[in-house]
Amino acid sequence: MRRFLVAACVPLLAVVLASFGLTGCCVSSPIPHDSTVLEQPPEGLKPFQYPELPPQRPSTPYKAREPGPLPKLPTPPEAMPPAVVAAIEDLGQKYPGLFTFDKNTGLFRFNSDITFDSGSAAVKPEAKAALTKLAEILSVDSVKDRTMTIIGHTDSDRVRKADTIARLKQLGKPADNMGLSEARAEAVAVVLRTGGVDAGRMATLGKGESAPIADNTTPAGKAKNRRVDIYLSTAGGAAAPAGRANFGSGKS
Repeated sequence: MRRFLVAACVPLLAVVLASFGLTGCCVSSPIPHDSTVLEQPPEGLKPFQYPELPPQRPSTPYKAREPGPLPKLPTPPEAMPPAVVAAIEDLGQKYPGLFTFDKNTGLFRFNSDITFDSGSAAVKPEAKAALTKLAEILSVDSVKDRTMTIIGHTDSDRVRKADTIARLKQLGKPADNMGLSEARAEAVAVVLRTGGVDAGRMATLGKGESAPIADNTTPAGKAKNRRVDIYLSTAGGAAAPAGRANFGSGKS
């Protein structure tokens, strides 16, 4: 009986499997080598487009710039004649501590504490004698073309002496460090003119406390700042600082 049922069911199972297309599920059909599967894009989808690049500027060939004019440099001071330098150095040895001289720049630096009494604009006798001798040295023919800019400087202390304030007012100057520095520069110029230096070769200027060369918080620094500088240069040269003033006519 069982054999009969199995025999009857096998054809029926084959019919069922055939109806579902499962009879060849485990057997793969070979794909021909020349067949190609193409996928169609969905409707409405646009192909990708690269964004437009900005137009390129036309390249210009490199051209070297023409060199511009060179800046005009200040004319260095002419070398001092050896005989004049020797005479100045000899004068400095006779009056030690009164002034220093740089032959390369033509700068005389006078110590105000030796040239003037404290707070005064009157040249002391010993300094006057040295300046008179310096005037003779600077009046020789070999340096007659040199001009002089005389600049007075002070420390940062206020002008307090009553006689100095009165003297500055008498000269028509402000009773402060600027007025004192101007008066001292002019006093030195007067001595040099008396010694033979032509007034047309000199100019005076006061800078007060505005151009210190040392610290004004120490006594030693203040002493260095109290000075009178004389810049010696050839006519039309650039050795002296800018802002030169006319020669004063005050009396020492």
